[in-house]
Parts: sequence; C-alpha cells; structure tokens
Amino acid sequence: YCMNAMHLIRQHPPATGITLMRYGMQCIHANRQAMRNCHIPTDALPCDETKKIQTDMKQVIHSKFKPMKREPLFVALSNQKGGVGKSTFTVLLASYFHYLNGYNVLVVDCDYPQHSISAMRDWEVGNIEKNVHLQNLLVEQFGTSGRKAYSILNSTPEEARETAGLFLEKSELDYDLVLFDLPGTVNVPGVFQSVINMDYVFTPITQERMVMRSSMSFVLAIREYMHRHADVPLRGIHMFWNRMDKRVSKGLYNGYTEIFRSLKLPVLETVIPSAERYNKDSGMKGPLFRSTLFPPSSSALKGSNLDLLVSEMETILKLK
Repeated sequence: YCMNAMHLIRQHPPATGITLMRYGMQCIHANRQAMRNCHIPTDALPCDETKKIQTDMKQVIHSKFKPMKREPLFVALSNQKGGVGKSTFTVLLASYFHYLNGYNVLVVDCDYPQHSISAMRDWEVGNIEKNVHLQNLLVEQFGTSGRKAYSILNSTPEEARETAGLFLEKSELDYDLVLFDLPGTVNVPGVFQSVINMDYVFTPITQERMVMRSSMSFVLAIREYMHRHADVPLRGIHMFWNRMDKRVSKGLYNGYTEIFRSLKLPVLETVIPSAERYNKDSGMKGPLFRSTLFPPSSSALKGSNLDLLVSEMETILKLK
C-alpha cells in the first residue's frame, strides 16, 4: 500500500530561469505589428529579413510547445501582520478547492526561508510512510476522486509569479487556481509587488487591537494604490474575520463593522470561529482537517464555517 499511496503524492521542483517562448512571440508580433502600422508590405523588406520573419513564424507555429491554456486565477492570502492564519487558510482552501470541489489547484509557498507549507507536506509524507491507515485513506481517496495531491512550489515573494508561470507553461494540466502564501510583513522584498500583481487578495483579520490597526492600514494602502494605478492586475482585496471568540462583545464586532462600512472596506460575511482544529496539523489519529494531502473530513467541518468561506470566495472569484 505504501508504494501505491506514495505515487499519488506528486512533488515538483520549483521552476527557475526565464523562458524565451513568450518573449519570442512578443518580438515576432511586434515586428508584424510595426509593418502593419507603417504600411510596409512584407515583400518590400530585404529578402533576408522577410525569410527570417517567415522562418520565425513557422518555428513558433510548428514548434513542440503546447497551445496557450486558459489562465488560472492568482489569489494570495496576505496581511502585513504575522500570525493571523495566512498559511493555515492557504492549506485549507487549497485542499477544499482541490479535493472536494474538483478544481485544479497549485500552491506557491513564498514564506521564505521557512516555507512552512512545503515543510508540512514533507512531514505528512513521513507520517503516511509509517501509518497503514493513512496509506489506505490516500489510496481510497484517489480511487474515489482520481485526484492526486496538488503541487507545492517553493519561491520568494520577488519571484512568486515567475515561479508559478514557468510551472504552468510546462504543465499538461489546465489549472483553475494558484494560491500564494506570502510572508507576514510588507517589508520583505517583493511582497508589495506580488500583492498588486495578484488577481485577488484575501486578508484574515482578528479582533486584537494591534492586528486590526495593522490590517486596516495594509488594506487601505493597497486600495489607495489600486485607485491611483488602474492598470494593476489586482481586481479586489477582501478581509474576513478569523478566530472570532464567542465571548467577545457583540458591540466590539459591530463597532468594527461600522468602521469598515464607513471606509468602504469589503469584508466577507463568513466569520471563522476560534477553534482548536485550526491550530493542529492532521496527525496519526483523529479527524482530518488541516492537511495538504487530504480534504477536511465532514465531522471536522461541522461548525468550522470553512465550507461557507469557500462558497463565498467561489462567488467572488466567479468560479461557480
């Protein structure tokens, strides 16, 4: 069972370097466009130049490269305050979207240098090698859904999109969603650049005063940049409540809600409760919840509101 189970865990090394394919296409397109704009017929060019363009076009058209696939959505979990649940929700959302909802998901772990999600995957693989029960679960899961484990790439914030782009170009799969786990501070080089180059950003917030102030300044700064630079790829940034303690005064929650509304800051309706299951990795025993290899179990999902969060995000991302 161990050998049958372990081949279901696909490990892909991070991609590095810069592909020349896209650059070549851009150059050829630019040459052709320049000729059209200047109304220069191809036969008016020097013979050697004409042949070169025709040869370049044939090489692209008849190359071994696959046709362009659909573009996946690039989504980041980000906040300039650490310890609010970014890595936890990157894993939970990836596993829910991939194993339960059937989307092709890629995870890019940019939390350099610890790469906690990648380390979690390695830890889980080690557990499965020692646990027949988990091996059986993995084989059963593949037999039922046919879905192998999603890939996790290690990168840095500065190279996040490049790492994902190179992997996607080489992959035979059409991916729906790429989730990025970014470091907990915008002072790390490349974090801000990565954020504004996402399609969507989701920011976990908690009721602690320092976390709230830091989170609000982060979201306001990103939104201000979006307003001043309408051409950035980022389409929206949304906050969501995490670790909401039932003992916290309703007045405090309602007060923050009014502040968000007055500042026109989008906050998801789903509220994630404070629960121990969010703080534990799936081990040898007990219901599965936070895992890179398995979806959250139905028993662990009860009362977690994770299913509600996924549904709300699906609507925002227009995946439904």
